[in-house]
Amino acid sequence: METLKELLIEELKDLYSAEKQIVKALPKMVRGAKTPELKSALTEHLEVTKEQVTRLEQVFASAGEKAKVKHCKGMEGLLVEGAESLESGSAGPLRDLAIIGAAQRVEHYEMAAYGTARAIAEHCGLPECVELLGQTLEEEAAADDTLTQVAEAIYSAIGSESDDAGDETDDVDQEAGKGKTSGKAVPQKRPAAKNR
Repeated sequence: METLKELLIEELKDLYSAEKQIVKALPKMVRGAKTPELKSALTEHLEVTKEQVTRLEQVFASAGEKAKVKHCKGMEGLLVEGAESLESGSAGPLRDLAIIGAAQRVEHYEMAAYGTARAIAEHCGLPECVELLGQTLEEEAAADDTLTQVAEAIYSAIGSESDDAGDETDDVDQEAGKGKTSGKAVPQKRPAAKNR
């Protein structure tokens, strides 16, 4: 590479590969997710990703190049790790949180890559490319925000289950003890240190 334009084209080839890999990987994540909100978020992002592939083709055309793929090893690694999260334990909230973590790592990789490509396009004086890349960058950030919201809802649900279990344990302790102490250590107040 000898020019910024050549660097941009290399970045676009990498992104084109990454997006195509994601299109293949997302249906497996959808099938592995249990939470309806997560299934919905991943399904919606699959459709958005397909549009992003088409948009990248527009970026190539706007830069006067034919769309080509250069295999993105970084995305391949992230997706391999994501596939491992699908094999961890049975379907449920914990596995859904692992899937979200894997999906957010993918989103952050994409945000970094699109941000870089957009900056290069700007310095190359390619405003249409800048606009198209910026649109995708915003979509990736929105997807990341959605995944965070889904994760927070799952954390809250897990917290509620833990609180309910704690309430039941307290009821059992009170019933079994009938006024006796629960056997839990009660912290003792330490005497105040004397000034010397």
